[in-house]
Amino acid sequence: MEMFISLVGSRIEEEPNLLFDKADTSAVHPQVYWGLRRFGPYDKSASKLRLVIIGPRDKAKQIKGLINSLNNGTSIMPGGMQRFFRCTLEIVDEMIVNSMETQEYERAGSMFTRRWDPRDVDVVIAYIPKTSRYFSNTPYYRLKAILASEGFVSQMITHQTFERLKWAYLNLASAIFSKAGYAPWVLESEMPRTDMILGISISNFVSYKHRAGERPRYIGYANIFDSYGKWMFFEGTAKPYTKDQSIEQLKELIGKAIEKFKAEKGFIPRNIVIHYYKRFGKKEIKATINILNELLGEDNYSIAFVSIDDSHPIKLYDLSTDDGSFPRGYYVYLGENDILLSTTGFTKIASMRMGTPRLLRIRLKQHPNEFLTIDDVALQVLSLTKLDWATVAPFVREPVTLRYAREIAYLTAAISEEEWGRITRPEVNAILSKRPWFI
Repeated sequence: MEMFISLVGSRIEEEPNLLFDKADTSAVHPQVYWGLRRFGPYDKSASKLRLVIIGPRDKAKQIKGLINSLNNGTSIMPGGMQRFFRCTLEIVDEMIVNSMETQEYERAGSMFTRRWDPRDVDVVIAYIPKTSRYFSNTPYYRLKAILASEGFVSQMITHQTFERLKWAYLNLASAIFSKAGYAPWVLESEMPRTDMILGISISNFVSYKHRAGERPRYIGYANIFDSYGKWMFFEGTAKPYTKDQSIEQLKELIGKAIEKFKAEKGFIPRNIVIHYYKRFGKKEIKATINILNELLGEDNYSIAFVSIDDSHPIKLYDLSTDDGSFPRGYYVYLGENDILLSTTGFTKIASMRMGTPRLLRIRLKQHPNEFLTIDDVALQVLSLTKLDWATVAPFVREPVTLRYAREIAYLTAAISEEEWGRITRPEVNAILSKRPWFI
């Protein structure tokens, strides 16, 4: 039985703008596509990206044609890579698979990693069969794991890529560019009173394959973003834990994140925000505070715990719209630090709606001082829906902090403990941690 009640709310008046040139503050646009078309990428230091192709012999011509179209341009992407990303793509090697079976991709991947140094290849483009993301023993997951465990970043394509090429060109171009280690766009304005955002996930199952013993093992990881929403780096726990060791995972992740942030930015983050896909438990909050007290000192930081989830049963309707749907950027207050935010409803920057809006429930807790309002957090979350570098869509439903964590979760379920150990080796981590290899 449905019950209708009236709620008080607010809205974000202006769509957050994006910046497309680190040296030119006027290179601003609210939409990714038009920003790239007009200004090129935020990071213009790339000139040539080196690609290796892995795929069946009868698909080689098709794949090369795709790369040529990216370089030369299409109707949606006039001027190609040079105009949109200020660089070109070069195929430096090609490996043939004799069938589209998983074992054949594993063979090709292993042979390739013995032949090449990851510092000499920017991205591997692999043509694979379309399979469900919920099955781990597939060419997608096995090849990606083998390549990543040796420091190689990959972009998978399937027959469906070629069936929807009109917009797939630009999505592919953005993914390749960012996986090569370059930032295509960031927010124009800093998020208020925020130094560092961690999209964190702990106690994620790692595959049992090749693992000695029967006890389940778990890993944790975090994606770190700066005040402009720029993805900075990825950190994972160096070794798997048992599930009851979540506090140890947290300590390792937070310690690594702060240390690397300081090395890259030149200052210690004092206002720290953690995004989590479910509600923070008292144990996690207490443990995080203790960890930060130990690392930074009790009076030297402020922390905001932001839980973001859509598992609630609440639906919202706006009687001022034609169909009652809740517009993007609107939110209602469920409590002082508890809101429901619409990220996919009606908006002027996108002609198509993404179905009935699934509202995000956002809850905020802070320690020791309140440095953000719930309205600040609403703007922060909405802004971060525009920073998924895997797509040039105007926005996605989830903030990139959660979206990237979800992508890694699918991968870790298919990566063996041995492969995870190789991914976190210092020489491999030095390459992968600075590239969003998992998107």
